Amino acid sequence: MPIAAVISLCLTAGLLILSFIFKVAGKTRQALPFLCLLLFSTVMNKWAGENETLAFIILFSLLGLTVISWIVSLIKAIQRRRDEKYFEDDVAWQIQRARDMGVPLDKIQFNEHGDLLDPRTGQPVVYGDGVQFKDL
Repeated sequence: MPIAAVISLCLTAGLLILSFIFKVAGKTRQALPFLCLLLFSTVMNKWAGENETLAFIILFSLLGLTVISWIVSLIKAIQRRRDEKYFEDDVAWQIQRARDMGVPLDKIQFNEHGDLLDPRTGQPVVYGDGVQFKDL
């Protein structure tokens, strides 16, 4: 009976560790390369031994695709942050310009294009069609 308990405990701990590894691999987008490595080292061990070069090419290709996806995600995050910073600066500039022009800022509203609207007229204060750039 104690041997069955030890085997059960080891199996449970092993599955817990494997589950944790798959969770980390999924978060870092390495689940497919990890699964490939796991298959090559267990189920497809004979094939991987016979075709070692091909197995390494497949594994390194999957890792390369993972790195490329990380780079693309990093570039998109940098662009998104730059766009947010540009938008924040533009909003602050429009508010400052409206304040300089004497527009009441008690109910600030922006349209779908990001233009600050005059609460009295509903028209864009600084940008927009037909708006004259005042005192630039």
